[in-house]
Amino acid sequence: MQIVKRVKAKWRCIRNQIKVLKLNLYIKKYDKRTHNLIFDKSNIKNIVILRWDDKLGDAMMCGNFIKILRQYRPDIHITVLTGLTTKSWLNKAAPADNYIIYSKEKRDQIIQNNMGKFDLFIDLGTHCSYKDIYLLSKFKAKHYLGFNRQKYALFDVNIDNKYHHFKERYIAAAQLLVDQAIGKINGLPTPDFLVKKVELQQLVSRTKLTYNNVVAINFFGSGKYRRFSFEQAKMLLIRWRQQFPQDLLIIIPTPNEEKFTGSLVTILNDPAIILPQQLACFEMSLAIINIADFTFTPDTAVVHMASAINKPVIGVYRQNMQNYEEWKPLGNHSQCLLNRQPFCSDDSVHVHEFDWQDLVLARSTILKALA
Repeated sequence: MQIVKRVKAKWRCIRNQIKVLKLNLYIKKYDKRTHNLIFDKSNIKNIVILRWDDKLGDAMMCGNFIKILRQYRPDIHITVLTGLTTKSWLNKAAPADNYIIYSKEKRDQIIQNNMGKFDLFIDLGTHCSYKDIYLLSKFKAKHYLGFNRQKYALFDVNIDNKYHHFKERYIAAAQLLVDQAIGKINGLPTPDFLVKKVELQQLVSRTKLTYNNVVAINFFGSGKYRRFSFEQAKMLLIRWRQQFPQDLLIIIPTPNEEKFTGSLVTILNDPAIILPQQLACFEMSLAIINIADFTFTPDTAVVHMASAINKPVIGVYRQNMQNYEEWKPLGNHSQCLLNRQPFCSDDSVHVHEFDWQDLVLARSTILKALA
């Protein structure tokens, strides 16, 4: 097994080196500005935000940016270049004026339709890929706003690298477009989940169980290394119920994982493990997180849903402190579990590879803080 892991790590290393070579080539060819205008926020009327990876956590973070501009700069027209998941969330939480739904097949048409259209192109990601450089250059925006992108010719406006967390970055970006000082902003915009919360409370009351704590459980993150296998999920639930029989566990429904979670609950046949029999949706996830004392989850959008409504989580993170600082939970009393150390920089560690006693301590710490 160790030999297989090392071979995979070596192959990832080679792929990463190829990406670096491609990036350097694309920088030489495409990292050029077509405008030499001096940035003046009063002239910014039409902006586009790059969120083409369509990850829900990123969508949630840019919600505050949109909300701030709606309040202080209603004259700015906001477009988001993204996918359907981000569009769905933002439409319910912090609507943009327009969405460009990205696909590789439509890339050339998207570029043709939007070339020279925008006053400001915003990309606050930590890393810049060769694909990013190509797409950004082809839009030929008047200005480009990035995070710590001073080394790129395209970016003439930058957010300082002291803004580690993505929530801070988007607020800092909004401040560059607003004259008034933006005060402290708590939480993140979310869809209204009151109806689902009432339904969930009724479901829990019908169990007629005696319990001390309610714990929300999510097994799925983006990518295979951030999701629990069926066996690992089953083992975690069994161990949790054996060690903490006073906890009522509610599994958060996840799109396209109904067979996984349904089979899990059926096999365990434990009345203290609840799976709401409804289609997965943002509102149900938020409702479960809201009524729970805390949520256990991999590093994924569920963490940021909890941050949005200031609820504690136990989040499982890789041994990557930069990633942690950018995406750490913001809910009060939240705790972090770190996966084992990778044996090399290109080793991918599975989400279940953490110390169980760290989880025990994290759970105890949260419950004591809430008492």
